[in-house]
This record gives sequence, C-alpha cells and structure tokens, in this order.
Amino acid sequence: MILEARAANCFSSLHVLKLNGVAWGKFEGRWFSEALDIQLTGRRRLRLENVRWLWTQFVLSDTRGGETLGQAQRAGLLTTRWDLDLRTGPAQLVRAGWFATGYVVLRGEETLAEVNRLGLCERGWEVRGQDDLEDTDLLLAGLVYHIIRRRESQQSAAHAGGT
Repeated sequence: MILEARAANCFSSLHVLKLNGVAWGKFEGRWFSEALDIQLTGRRRLRLENVRWLWTQFVLSDTRGGETLGQAQRAGLLTTRWDLDLRTGPAQLVRAGWFATGYVVLRGEETLAEVNRLGLCERGWEVRGQDDLEDTDLLLAGLVYHIIRRRESQQSAAHAGGT
C-alpha cells in the first residue's frame, strides 16, 4: 500500500491524501498547535493531537465516536525513535539512517513500512507499507513523520536567525 500526502500548493498548510493513487482525503494543521484535522472520503473525520502537555504523546482518533485508532510517543528524551501503537500491534518509527531523511516502521527486526519526503522541491511525504497494515496505520506513521519534519524545520529556522 502507498499513502501519499502532497501540499495543495506552495503556500498552503492543506495536504491532499492519496491511497494507492486514489484520492482519499485531506489534512490541515491548526494555528499555534501541533494538532492535525483529517477529513477522509465518506465523511469520516479524524484528529491527531498531542494529549500530554509537557511530553510528546499523539493520539489519532475518530471525531464522531472518539475511538482511538493509534498512538505515538517519543521513545525517550534523547532519541529520535517513536513508539507506535498501531491497529495491527506495537511498532517503532526509527530514522532510516544517519544521513537519511526518511524513517522506517519496525516491529522487531521486520520492516513494516518506509516513510520519506516526496522530493527535494515538493512539500509532502509518502508511506510505502505492507498490504497487511491498515490504512490508519500508514496514516499515523505519515502524520508523525509530518510533525517530525515540521519540528526540524522550525528548529533550523530558529537557529538560522539566532546569531
């Protein structure tokens, strides 16, 4: 399965989602928050939000019934790893390599999915996963990657203007 998120245009915070090449929905961030509102086809609405104030723990939930579809939290204070609670079981989101921009979703030694940006000049990302993963599992991995990239971008901008 392939899930792709592509920015609607150069200046938009809206991203269009495609699942296996077919339009699947969209998501948009909120001002002054890391929360993301997701609208999928069939009027299904999801939300990814940080539920802990001083720690990073994100929950992907259905806005109608409040059902939790997945969770993600940093594996530790000084690590880039994330612990994921997927619908198909626990996994970890781990940087693909020292100089790599992508991440991989691992369960033990098995690679379940790979997440990476679309390209040098395009804003967005792509998740390539095994067919036994659920679509919400791919979505959670992609959205956490989106937040990681946004945080890195904000940190780079802050350091560039510092001195």
